[in-house]
Amino acid sequence: MRKVIYQAITISALLLLTGCSPIVNKYRVSIDAISNPNIDIAPNSYIIEPLGKSTDKNSLEFQKHSSQLMKILDKKGYVQPDNSALAKQTIYFDYGIDKIKEETRTYSQPNISFGFSHGYYNRFWSDFMYSGYSTYQKTYTLYNRYIEILAKNQAGKELWRVDVSSVGESKDLKNIVPVLLEASEEYIGKDTDKPVNLVIKEKKSKKE
Repeated sequence: MRKVIYQAITISALLLLTGCSPIVNKYRVSIDAISNPNIDIAPNSYIIEPLGKSTDKNSLEFQKHSSQLMKILDKKGYVQPDNSALAKQTIYFDYGIDKIKEETRTYSQPNISFGFSHGYYNRFWSDFMYSGYSTYQKTYTLYNRYIEILAKNQAGKELWRVDVSSVGESKDLKNIVPVLLEASEEYIGKDTDKPVNLVIKEKKSKKE
């Protein structure tokens, strides 16, 4: 038992000293898409507007996320007109976060202490001591992070809609919204019979 614990501590120490590959966050996402079967939903000229009334389209955050959405739409064959008044479609876009659950969990862990004592041939051996268990509590808060993309034609008829969400502890929409947008790309203008569940890796910026 002592040998196993010693090996575990040694490996941990080596990882801390030598460094290791950066951890890439993964997100479980749910995608729900629907399209209008009675209206032409082919890609066309478009403009982007906020879907939520409280969203400021002039904010840097909205502009940043909209820029990523534009790149996705461009790859799908959508084009931006020289004059926004000429746009055949309006793509409404919004994102946000909702608190859905908070729970406190109790954990137990053994109290382990170790030291080094002088042994034969000037070698040092480690000794471990156990003194029962300690319990502690940690509170977890879960959030639903989401994006909504809705396309309408000039007559105000809905063409298609994509909703993407992910439940987790992080509230950092700056990093999460790009992941949700990436997940939406394949389903723009399509119809899913039921929500599709995927695991998406967060892409690291070039500076990291």
